[in-house]
Amino acid sequence: MKSKIFISITFLFLFISELTAQNIEKWIESNEKLPVEKIYLHTDREYFFTGETIWLKVYLTDSRSGRLIPGAENIYIQLINENGNVAVSLNLMGINGQAPGHIDLPDTLKPGNYLLQAFSDYLLNFGTDAFFHKTINISKTATSLSAVGARQRTNPPRRMVADVSFLPEGGKLLEGISNLVAFKAIDQNGYGIDAGGFVRDNAGNEVQSFSTDYKGMGIFFFSPEPGKSYHATITGFPSFRFSFDSLTVSEGVKIQLVNQTSRELMVNITGNTEKFAGETFHLVNMHRGEAVFYQAFKMEGQNQLLKFDTKMLKGGLNQLILLDKNLVPVSERLLFSDNFNLNKLEIKFPKNNFAKRAEVNFQISGEEDLGEVSNLSLAVVHENAVPQNGTSNNILSELLVNSELKGFVETPSDFFIDSEIDARTKQRLLTLTNGWSSYFWNSAPVAGDTLHYKQTAGLSLQGTANDQVSGKPLSQGEITLVIEKDREMAFLTQNTDSEGEFTFSGLLFNDTANVYVQAKNERGRQNTVISLQPVVQVQPHFKSVQALNRHGEIWPELEIQKYQAYRKKDEYQRKTGAGVSAKHLQQDNLQRKEGHFKIYEQADQVIEVPETEASFGNILEFLTGKVAGLDISGDQVTIRGTSNFDNNSTPLFLIDGLPVITGSFSGIPQEVGRNVEINSAELRNSSVGKIKSIPLGDIEKVEILKSPQNLALFGTEGANGVIAIYTRKGKTNVSAAARGVIEQKIAGYSSFRKFYSPKYLPENNNLEKPDFRTTLFWEPEIVLQNGPAELSFFTSDQTGKYKIIVEGINESGRICTGISEFEVIGEAEN
Repeated sequence: MKSKIFISITFLFLFISELTAQNIEKWIESNEKLPVEKIYLHTDREYFFTGETIWLKVYLTDSRSGRLIPGAENIYIQLINENGNVAVSLNLMGINGQAPGHIDLPDTLKPGNYLLQAFSDYLLNFGTDAFFHKTINISKTATSLSAVGARQRTNPPRRMVADVSFLPEGGKLLEGISNLVAFKAIDQNGYGIDAGGFVRDNAGNEVQSFSTDYKGMGIFFFSPEPGKSYHATITGFPSFRFSFDSLTVSEGVKIQLVNQTSRELMVNITGNTEKFAGETFHLVNMHRGEAVFYQAFKMEGQNQLLKFDTKMLKGGLNQLILLDKNLVPVSERLLFSDNFNLNKLEIKFPKNNFAKRAEVNFQISGEEDLGEVSNLSLAVVHENAVPQNGTSNNILSELLVNSELKGFVETPSDFFIDSEIDARTKQRLLTLTNGWSSYFWNSAPVAGDTLHYKQTAGLSLQGTANDQVSGKPLSQGEITLVIEKDREMAFLTQNTDSEGEFTFSGLLFNDTANVYVQAKNERGRQNTVISLQPVVQVQPHFKSVQALNRHGEIWPELEIQKYQAYRKKDEYQRKTGAGVSAKHLQQDNLQRKEGHFKIYEQADQVIEVPETEASFGNILEFLTGKVAGLDISGDQVTIRGTSNFDNNSTPLFLIDGLPVITGSFSGIPQEVGRNVEINSAELRNSSVGKIKSIPLGDIEKVEILKSPQNLALFGTEGANGVIAIYTRKGKTNVSAAARGVIEQKIAGYSSFRKFYSPKYLPENNNLEKPDFRTTLFWEPEIVLQNGPAELSFFTSDQTGKYKIIVEGINESGRICTGISEFEVIGEAEN
């Protein structure tokens, strides 16, 4: 009988254990997150002047593997000012997770701090916390050294403590035991600030003092007694008072990190009552939304010490979650692990000092056991153009820290440098002050959620069309999109949906293009109103924009350096007469004065229409007999000497540069990447009637195109010749044919431009022409494999120390970094 009972009890125990294992597996499955792309921008520096160029390289990686994203994908970059408005934007096409680019800074930019924001279509699913953000400073070149001195003498605003947060380890304060409490003091702009204060009980007695250790962060230990309440005060901030009542619990259990070494991780699960003794708990370690391991255990008394091999942790931030017997999270704690596989690049120079305008040859090599392809980018920049420690954020700190935490992290790269305090202590403070609410993955979509945005290659143009009279959506209306780029035109056609909406996707073109959209209802009438949406609609990251107000100002040494460089450049231009030629300016002014949109330079024949002309019924009657080779008979219009296309001889009509005909067209530039069929003979004949309906008094001139060089610009659509009609400026009633048409400029993909690095040889070394480049060299596409990469550049006339900063990713997702420096001294070699 006893044996049967023992067997039954054993079976019941095994059944419960198996059921518990199944439940924890279900919990893990239901709490795993979707993978996220991580995006990083390597820029040549952080301090710029208007009129200069920001050189950059995009790295787009997978959050799980760390590898570069394969294929093609849109990448959007925005430069945002302190008011949260986009000042400059560009679109890049990422190929296999990489994209070189540049931002030309207009002279009209207001000096100040700017936010560089980057994202992809896929990242729109996760909100702006998933975007890349970097703060840069843009200044104007000083007009005199006294102006620089005046800025140096300006006293910065006094920094005051604006808020202090208190964050107990494990998320709660347990009465009757010692609790580790982290805190962070910030100023009005979210930057850490030194502060100190006291914890007092309800009788006003000082229980514990505390003070900051690094960037406004600090820790202290605190044992709240049952029946008492406690609050914190800040020295010099009399209005501040923080109550610990909401964080204090009389009965609870939580995580405490005891020790973390290169071999062992010790975690104590502590409680303040025997109530939890014998209960089953689970400790789960999550990394980037994915469970790495879990441990089931029973509490033995009030404490349970757990030990793990440190190698079980993933590189970067790990999240320990304590689950109670019902698999409900009761405590969590972030910790940082250095189990990431970093490829430390070595940069070798033949010497450390170089003369002005001297050639610098150097090598970049990885670790001997690398053996994989590494994609790298490199900047050689004067030390005055970067912070003292190199950069405020680099590829290592971005992928392992900054992208893992919401909101603003002050100078993330400092958490990997032993300065002030060691890097491990900094990382501990960071994880304690950025807990549940700041951890990005807690609010990320769970696996299985439907995502609205996909990984996309090719730009999209969206809009709506409505009836002009009723205001109702134009259902099943015909939309014609015309893209004019580099004297070529692309024609695309589709119908609106029931809500009057339309989308043209997969558009591929470089730089800025003129876009014309025409809408017609089902009866072919153009009494419509069209509205277009921006290609990218994203609000800037509010917290990051807020933090712009306290970003470090440009170094005075760099301002003086830039002023002297521009002064010498101006002297050289005045001496040599270098600059824009008067002829070029005259041609540019004439082109602007013309005022009409056109993709050809000169028409074959131009017919001016007097504004008082009233003796003809329409423009075709006016043209009869005035144009050689133009035959007009009723609605039949032909130009002798041109081709007949699809048995149709009617020429292509343009009104202010926009084709009058509708339908589908061929002749699309290859870069637009779309293939459509031509079917326009009937529609083109009907366009003659629309041309005849234009009031003659509204027309300024007509230009005839029939030469092969002009017609070639329009492809097959111009095979029968082109008649371009231009209306008078200022006319509100242009024509019936121009109704339902809007014109807009849209930005395509940014064209690649190679960084200019001069080569100084005896035959071209003009010592009189000044060279004071802040960035000596920029190379965004370095491939390292099976041996060092050999590179070279020339120094400039600017003496001082220069930093070489190399960053990248290899094919297995390994982060690559390297930094070195050299000095330019002495005169240029002849």
